Amino acid sequence: MKVLSLRFSRACKSYEDWAVPQRQTAERLKELEEVSGTVLDLGCGTGFLSEGFQKVVGVDIAMGMVRVYRDRFGRVVLGDAHDLPFKNKSFDAVLSNFTLHWTQIERSIPEAMRVCRGLFICALPVEGSLPQLGYPFPSVSHIRTLLESKGRIRKFFLEDVLVPFQGWDLIKFFHYTGSSYNPLLKGVIISRKKMENMINMIDSPVFRVLFFSHEVRE
Repeated sequence: MKVLSLRFSRACKSYEDWAVPQRQTAERLKELEEVSGTVLDLGCGTGFLSEGFQKVVGVDIAMGMVRVYRDRFGRVVLGDAHDLPFKNKSFDAVLSNFTLHWTQIERSIPEAMRVCRGLFICALPVEGSLPQLGYPFPSVSHIRTLLESKGRIRKFFLEDVLVPFQGWDLIKFFHYTGSSYNPLLKGVIISRKKMENMINMIDSPVFRVLFFSHEVRE
């Protein structure tokens, strides 16, 4: 997780200019349910998802993102989604956008439900997203199984979200949003030629995004 923390910290100033699909899914996510009370923005980044909420707390693993978020919204904690620094049922709602695919969902999803006493609402890329890049996105069936272990699924559906960049701009998108890390390629050096061949195979880059709302119960 240290690698991710550093990459996202370095991208904190360029993130908002390049994170077009992330902003789109954040707005879509906020339409899923009517949310009131205290809200945790899990993997808050610069705060796309927190906009519009009165009682919101952010948590993120990247210090750079935490500093940007603090300037905008005030209350934020540096923390790991696998071990959230909050007591059980601390929040009326937990919201997360484009974050949990970076985590071990067997740990992060139960943690999100642990600190929630109401609705857990999430959007995350899943299998089928940018298959040319070989990133290990989580499966829809695995996520459903984890949710069904505690509580009731209210909404659960997939949408394809276009990444509006091609060629080297697509590479810039991953770099300037801090999302160029692939754990399966750890330690592998990719040549410029191989990179060009890879991006030339991607005509219409698309994230397959799972949206869900989940009513947490004992």
